[in-house]
Amino acid sequence: MGNNTNRRTVAKRALNVVQRLVNAREHALREAVSGPHSMEYVGAVKGVEFINDSRSTFLDASLRSLGEVGKRTVWIAGTIGTEATSELIGELLSGQVSCIVFFGAGAEPVVEGLPDAVDQVFFVQELRTAVFLARELAASGDAVLFSPGCPSGDGFANYEERGYEFKRAVNDL
Repeated sequence: MGNNTNRRTVAKRALNVVQRLVNAREHALREAVSGPHSMEYVGAVKGVEFINDSRSTFLDASLRSLGEVGKRTVWIAGTIGTEATSELIGELLSGQVSCIVFFGAGAEPVVEGLPDAVDQVFFVQELRTAVFLARELAASGDAVLFSPGCPSGDGFANYEERGYEFKRAVNDL
């Protein structure tokens, strides 16, 4: 009986640790919703709103941001990895996201495995090109959401630098 009690104690401690990690992650996501580079309205061009969410460096944060846009969206995403290929992601994207423009090195394999929930998927090397393409794909009344869903890379030191480049590209439209 002592052995079962020890196992229960270890299981309870493990569950407590897991719950603390989940709570910490939820807190971090709530904190990421405020401030620059987090659902930051950049401007509108020909009836299309541009939103900078460069701070979303994880796919779950980007998906949360997509849910907050509230209108048809062209999503500019980074190299978000294989987690984007799940059916659950497809369900979340269908109806809301009209197009995805992936930018950066290594995004092409993600494009091939993405569910059929999105009408059009494109791949470009540079963020500036992604912004110009997104503008062409969006219709008046749509939004373009720059929410990479991945850590900075592809020549950017951090999410701030990446967000400033997005804003510069939007201002050049």
